[in-house]
Amino acid sequence: MNANEQPINELKDAELRKQLELAKLATEQNAGLFATVVDQAPMGVYVVDDQFRLQQVNARALPAFANVDARVGRDFAEVMNILWGPVVGRELSDIFRHTLATGEPYISPRHFTEFRQDLKEQRSYEWETRRVTLPNGKFGVVCYFNDVTEAVRIECLLREAKAAAEAANQSKDQFLATLSHELRTPLMPVLLAAEALREDKRLPADVRDHLSMMERNIALEARLLEDLFDITAITQGKIQLRAEFFDAHSLIALAIEIVREEAVIKDIKIERDFAARHSGLIIDPARFQQVIWNLLRNAVKFTPPGGKVNLSTCDVSSGQDLVNFRIQVTDNGIGIQPEALEIIFRPFEQGEFTRKQFLGGMGLGLAVARAIVDLHRGKIWAQSLGTAKGSTFIVEFPNAVPPKAGVSGKMPPPGQVLPPDITPSEKAGRLLLVEDHAPTLQMLSILLTRTGYEVTAANSIAAALHLAKTHTFDLVVSDLGLPDGTGIELMRELRAAYGLTGVALSGYGMEEDLARAKAAGFVAHLVKPIRIAELKNAINSSLRPPSK
Repeated sequence: MNANEQPINELKDAELRKQLELAKLATEQNAGLFATVVDQAPMGVYVVDDQFRLQQVNARALPAFANVDARVGRDFAEVMNILWGPVVGRELSDIFRHTLATGEPYISPRHFTEFRQDLKEQRSYEWETRRVTLPNGKFGVVCYFNDVTEAVRIECLLREAKAAAEAANQSKDQFLATLSHELRTPLMPVLLAAEALREDKRLPADVRDHLSMMERNIALEARLLEDLFDITAITQGKIQLRAEFFDAHSLIALAIEIVREEAVIKDIKIERDFAARHSGLIIDPARFQQVIWNLLRNAVKFTPPGGKVNLSTCDVSSGQDLVNFRIQVTDNGIGIQPEALEIIFRPFEQGEFTRKQFLGGMGLGLAVARAIVDLHRGKIWAQSLGTAKGSTFIVEFPNAVPPKAGVSGKMPPPGQVLPPDITPSEKAGRLLLVEDHAPTLQMLSILLTRTGYEVTAANSIAAALHLAKTHTFDLVVSDLGLPDGTGIELMRELRAAYGLTGVALSGYGMEEDLARAKAAGFVAHLVKPIRIAELKNAINSSLRPPSK
């Protein structure tokens, strides 16, 4: 080496040292920046290096390592074994090793919950792993996580509370169904007896008048029960419509006849004006009549003796060549305060003046009526000029058409509101009557036999099945709640063995009860208490061969 080469080499060495120092400084800066990012992360973060050692644990992650020495440089597999035990700890270590080796990230299920060995308790985390290039240029694994133990605990409590609420709701439904049955069943024989005696011409007129009063009040109590259970079912979304095409005028006429006797007692005149030409509707006939019945009964109830109630219908254009069927029920009764015109459609509300003057009723009829009209996509509202100035209730049903030929005056299906004096069919049938309530069984046997049916009675499933083996029957009339099972079970057996159909009598009137009865083979379902005319119509319709 000559004298000139030595300074050049020294210069190169100095430049190299400078570059190395700059590289070291950059590495240190990168490491510092990396460490700062990890420390300031808004979640728990820890880093595992390429030698599978803990490199860094930020402040938010430290509680997860509270009872473990999580010093930098400690073997990560050892730490996992202490925290989670040998089985889970090994699984977690394998996940980190896989991410380190392949670069494939891992995202935990929403809640990773296991037993923490160090804390002797359950802890829940949401976490994921990512492979990163560390400041030294080698691969490592970074883990991001959140401790969601408290959130999971609250979520579990909410699930338990929801399950408890659903169980309580089911218990309430069962209670209401049982209450319905227990309240309706005793009314049945009393109503039947009062109705039968009222028609007995051997009794003095004044006695028959008293019996008529008893009959009306029993029927009213049954109607109030029906409203109560209806509003419960409506609030739970359990009412379903069984829609058919009907001439609405024929159904309204029947509802008027049902209310007319009560109006006559108060010397209230009911007028009707059926001006609508589009009275054909797709409706649930029983529910439709329920609306009209509620409106008419309210009008009679809140109109003083000697007053007048008018029911009119008309066509109302709804645009695009569509027609609404409008019903107006107008009375000259007590009227409604302006501020109460909407309130009266809420459950258990009748308006302040109404509550003071009329103590009867629960304020459910109009709430039920609105719910039914809403289910038909219709509208119902009230109008009044104020107290003592009468009221008008207006109902509109959409998509009305002219009544089809042969539909006008069509009777409702069995089990729905009927006119009086329904006569039996020409060929009275052989009936298997099954009822465990002795007074009801006795009254039904007497009245049906008097009508002309051949009645064989049983008070249990076992007795009914025994009779079915030795007798021939045309129809089964059965209660659903029997001491040794249900009428549903009985009907299934009788239908399978003898091809019988039946009429169900029950204090259970929820929608699901009707659906189960139909599926079992009952062609009609009558909710107690019933009038004998309803039962005879259901029996005759069931015995009558289908029209061709």
